[in-house]
Amino acid sequence: MTRPLLIVGGGPAGMSAALAAAEHGVPSTVVDEGLDLGGQIYRKPTRPDGGAPPHRRGEQLRARVAALADRIEVRRSTAAWGIFEGRRVALSQDGASELLEPQALVLSPGALEFVPPFPGATLPGVMTPGAGQILVKSMGISPGARVVVAGSGPFLLAVACQLITAGVHVVEVLEASPRAPWLALPLAGFRTPGILLDGIKYLARLRLAGVPVRHSRMVVAAHGDGALREIEHAPVDADWNPDRARAVRMKADALLIGFGFVPRVQLAQMAGCRLEWRPEVGGWTPVRDEHLATTVAGVWAAGDGAGVAGALVAESEGRLAGLAVAHRLGALDAARFAALRGPIVARLRRLAPIRRALDAISLPRPGLAKLVDDATTVCRCEDVAWRDVRDAVRAGCTTYRSLKVATRVGMGACQGCSCWPGVARLVAAETKGSPESAGPASPRPPVRPVTLGELAESRIAP
Repeated sequence: MTRPLLIVGGGPAGMSAALAAAEHGVPSTVVDEGLDLGGQIYRKPTRPDGGAPPHRRGEQLRARVAALADRIEVRRSTAAWGIFEGRRVALSQDGASELLEPQALVLSPGALEFVPPFPGATLPGVMTPGAGQILVKSMGISPGARVVVAGSGPFLLAVACQLITAGVHVVEVLEASPRAPWLALPLAGFRTPGILLDGIKYLARLRLAGVPVRHSRMVVAAHGDGALREIEHAPVDADWNPDRARAVRMKADALLIGFGFVPRVQLAQMAGCRLEWRPEVGGWTPVRDEHLATTVAGVWAAGDGAGVAGALVAESEGRLAGLAVAHRLGALDAARFAALRGPIVARLRRLAPIRRALDAISLPRPGLAKLVDDATTVCRCEDVAWRDVRDAVRAGCTTYRSLKVATRVGMGACQGCSCWPGVARLVAAETKGSPESAGPASPRPPVRPVTLGELAESRIAP
């Protein structure tokens, strides 16, 4: 490829990396699966009547990228489906595949929402908060007539407020964590008042709309006859163990449920990057040095795909990665790089206390493993029930590879992206171990489905 830098992912980290590199003379190509740059958090509404205004920060970053169009090539609706030896990245765009081999590669693919398996999770009407957000922001469509938002973490509050702004009837928000750590957030976030102010605004908006936020409660089942009709939720203790004797049912035709995020590390794995287990930021993440370089020469990782920490951290990490690439390629001398890097590191340090406090609140607890029953589907792609996985675990299959062979869990189109974070925790509970011992999923190219037509129309040289 003619441009020395390829950036996979056009969210806050990817845009910031491209801008930092371009400002110092390093041209780049940014590829993103979306219709426009921004990722999930800065997603641009595709309809003017979408009910949710564009994110101001996202609009600013998009405008800056557009102003540097001579140095930043943007490929929208483009999927990276594989990475091969030598930083060769396979892309799919406009019905054809292409192979690019840049001098430097920045991976900023973002994260996936984590939803543990529970009875009724596959019913139509049960979706992630991000899915509901997309319906509202991109299409102007309400997820349902009576919507419940449930799970853990501040993202629930943001999504609930966006739904209310769009005219959606949100019945209530069910937060698994207790109220006390939320009230203690000002102690950790006094250096980042903007984040605290956002949280206060969310809570005030919900209170004004009459939407209760109920702490220490968790959805334990969803019920319906082909579609969601009711949800069942129960109080939980500090480890999120549900008290089913005190469970109650309520009517709902849409449940938006999520327990934080999991970094998308599949491309990093394909590139050969070493991973480490960091549950506080979502699970498996690429090992990085102080400049965000991975263990593979010429490959950097930034943003939520390298450890879930939110948009502000992602922007700073993206900028640091872009500067590091410029330095590595000789466009930025060591002294200037150090001078520019200092303020970014200081900003990340200021964000660290509030991020640690939020991570502690959202960290999945052992009680999530008690939601399943024998018939609960734990792998949607292959329709695998918990009883099959449990029996295989008791027979000695306790890793991703062995369970995949024994039960087909993780062998579907998503290659374990959706199911394995939850199954690994179930395996850990069954063996009284850690999800780390079960290992990460092991995806193979293509990381997303690619048609034979796309390969037949390949622009890859033989």
